[in-house]
Amino acid sequence: PAPQLVFDPTSLPISQLESLKFKANQIIESIQTLQRTIEAGGQHVMPPWPDILSKYNLILSQTHSFYSSLTSSPSASQPNASSQTQVRSPYEKIALHPSVGMTDAQFDNEIIPLLRNQQTTEVLQQENATVRRLAECMATRGALAISGVQNQSQSDHPAPGSGIARSQRVTSEDVLRECAEIREAHDHRTERAVRAVLMLRDKYDWKQRVAVEVEEPEELQWDPRLSQPAMDAVIGVGVEHDADIDADDGQSSDEEEVVEGELAGDDGETPSP
Repeated sequence: PAPQLVFDPTSLPISQLESLKFKANQIIESIQTLQRTIEAGGQHVMPPWPDILSKYNLILSQTHSFYSSLTSSPSASQPNASSQTQVRSPYEKIALHPSVGMTDAQFDNEIIPLLRNQQTTEVLQQENATVRRLAECMATRGALAISGVQNQSQSDHPAPGSGIARSQRVTSEDVLRECAEIREAHDHRTERAVRAVLMLRDKYDWKQRVAVEVEEPEELQWDPRLSQPAMDAVIGVGVEHDADIDADDGQSSDEEEVVEGELAGDDGETPSP
């Protein structure tokens, strides 16, 4: 006989369930925000990477908070709670299946077959819209042609670049062949771009182009913190100091010439007999 599960609605942890519902709605809104950011209103632009990364990190933190709420034990505010008694999560008592505790491996084996393997309606709509936009840009019309949803006005015209007449029904092999051509063309353009960058790097010495030719002095004479009169006084003192140094140098040179002349005169005198 099937086991009879005893369920008491009054024992539901309403506050914990409301908290889980709020956190789940936050995760859903964050995922939708990230999806709208990446979609960028249908424009062919790439949003800034920091924006995507911040929204993704927000989803990770909210998911971790949701997981912690599910696995955390109830508050230890009960005075009669014994430390030796194993504390159980309040959500285990309201679980319909499995009704008994089991290990992670057993839990995976029991739950995986029960999980949804069908996409939600919103995900299916987004996938169909993406496939339709891609198929409209293809010569074979992609999945639209295979499913029979194609423009009858173009049925008599051959697909450009594919050699496939519209009067013939497009097969999956034709679509795969065009996808392979698109992939090869994309890889070829990527290789050309990389090769062009390598050629530019080999042709020009970028380090020399961005190097600073004139070194900046270690000490600047102009200081914005000083007023103009103070700067004039500093410059005047510096000029006088330079003039004194030049005068001292001139006097020293004159004295050296006198001493050299006296030495030359002494050497030139002949001793008396």
